[in-house]
Amino acid sequence: MWTYVLFNIKSNLKRKENLILIILFIVCEIALLFILNTKSFTESPYQTSLGISIASVSQKNDPKLYQEFMDEVNLIRQTIDKGEQDGKEKNWKSYCEYKVKVSVLEAQWYMVTSNMSNDSYFEHADVLEELRKEYGLPDLSQYEKLIVQKSNDINLYFCSMQQARYFDYLLKHDLTPITYSYVDASSVSLQIARYILPVVLPLLVGLLLFQQRERRAKTEKTILTISGVKKKYVRWNLISDVLFVLLVVFLPILVYMIVLVPFKGVSNLIYPVLYYKPGFTGFHYWDTQGLDHIELVASGLTNMSVNQFTTPGMELMPLWQCTLFVAFGLVLSTIFYVLLITVLSKLMKNKYLSLLVFLVVLGLCSFASPLGNMQKINTFNPMSYRDFGMNLLGTSYFGYFAGIVIIGLYSVILYLVLKWCAKKVRV
Repeated sequence: MWTYVLFNIKSNLKRKENLILIILFIVCEIALLFILNTKSFTESPYQTSLGISIASVSQKNDPKLYQEFMDEVNLIRQTIDKGEQDGKEKNWKSYCEYKVKVSVLEAQWYMVTSNMSNDSYFEHADVLEELRKEYGLPDLSQYEKLIVQKSNDINLYFCSMQQARYFDYLLKHDLTPITYSYVDASSVSLQIARYILPVVLPLLVGLLLFQQRERRAKTEKTILTISGVKKKYVRWNLISDVLFVLLVVFLPILVYMIVLVPFKGVSNLIYPVLYYKPGFTGFHYWDTQGLDHIELVASGLTNMSVNQFTTPGMELMPLWQCTLFVAFGLVLSTIFYVLLITVLSKLMKNKYLSLLVFLVVLGLCSFASPLGNMQKINTFNPMSYRDFGMNLLGTSYFGYFAGIVIIGLYSVILYLVLKWCAKKVRV
């Protein structure tokens, strides 16, 4: 079997049309990496502090305590000013320490000023308390009696809580803050996966494979006369096509990683990224109705909108682990695309018609489900999961786990249809 699979892969690689496509694909990737690397120098790897609001505090309740509170606020403001300056001067260790301190105090203050009494609203409150003690920070809860009006808004708590844990991770792992467009050996695969492959991968599969039936027709009659081969033939072709596409996609990425290692190393393999845990561990649709604006907030390789960044389900994951999960999603997507174009080529006599239908179907599905779409029906739209990086990192309203299940289910159905085609239509 593997002799036949290798033969198919080699013959695909030797075709002039395929070589041109592969070269164009690699050129696009190199151009993207150059643009991202240039862009990363102009991006800010740090965020502006949210600050601590004193609008709800009154000195009437206890003037002496109020003065103590204002002294603490002034110290915090001085810390913010120094920290922002450290960021501009790229004193990253000092900057990360400042971000942890201010974020812990901010999160604590939002807990104090909130009228939410249920502790379940405040995830990782125990972690924040440990950080408060570890960094020798004041307990702002002692000023609760000064508050005259509490708020229902706890979104800012989530944002500060996540920033505190994020920068504490950087500090303890001796990592330098990086930007969303940062490119090195550790991040190059993720950057290509989310910038190029969502659009290029289906195009690549369609263009590389739409001529397969015509090329194989000459050898199929002979192969199918061999006893016991017919049942395995569909599987052999599927394996060879999938491996061929994966080779075209992943081999250049591996080369980029090797080339970039001497320049920036691989220390960022443990860099933290924020991912949406409920969507990673189960079928969880992110219902964000009622939002009237989107504001982007940078957190290293995660560029979150405020409504997503403040979601309590966001957790930290090392970059190497994120990369593996995204790569798994890409492999599954490749299998789905290969099966779809193969089934269409079996059902249609004209290879150009099968390619057109393939591109139109995926194009319409993509149009129906833009990556920021919130329609629940698109949970079953395969193109809602064309960027598994977005699904995993919480920048999509559909979770990673749902994508794996839905794409996997469609792939099984297409495989069964392909086997039926082999028996009833023609191999």
